[in-house]
Amino acid sequence: MKRTITLLLIVALVSLLTVLATGCEDEAKKSAPVSEAQKYNVATDAQESAATESGADAGKAIAGAKSAKAVDITVYFSDDQSEYLVSETRHIADTENLAISAMEELIKGPTESGHYATIPSETSILGIDINDRIAYVSFSKELIDKHWGGSSGELMTITSIVNTLTEFDDIQKVQILVDGKTVETIAGHSDVSRPLARDDTKIK
Repeated sequence: MKRTITLLLIVALVSLLTVLATGCEDEAKKSAPVSEAQKYNVATDAQESAATESGADAGKAIAGAKSAKAVDITVYFSDDQSEYLVSETRHIADTENLAISAMEELIKGPTESGHYATIPSETSILGIDINDRIAYVSFSKELIDKHWGGSSGELMTITSIVNTLTEFDDIQKVQILVDGKTVETIAGHSDVSRPLARDDTKIK
């Protein structure tokens, strides 16, 4: 009988020690500090996630840029003798008002050798209204104030504006304005007080 009781006590003691040992081990695992390797793995995972998101955003930006439309337009400048117009093709973004973009390109001046500007670079384009296929294009006062003068130079200015704008199908004639108002002339030689039609005889 005593032997049986002793065995039961031993078994109970062993079971208790096993339970206590298991609990201590679990607690040690919970409170054990994070190793450097674990920290590295966590940091690496975060960096990879950020890189993936950044790459996705960059991909969207590139896709958006590729989807943006562009068009070719023709602008006219003067030759070296101020006798004929010479054309240049510009590749620009397809905006709601290509006529304004065309005038901005004309003001920027030519990029090819032997071509010369027809509008003073200080000039600004104030706006364009199209009504009944007539484009009313308004320039700042520098179109007159900064113009180099001469009958040939003035004619090149006028025909370059008119021929560039009439490249667009919805424009048949052009009325040149300064500060939104009709003017008689730009440099004192040619009448610009009325809408002007395209002149292909001036194109080289």
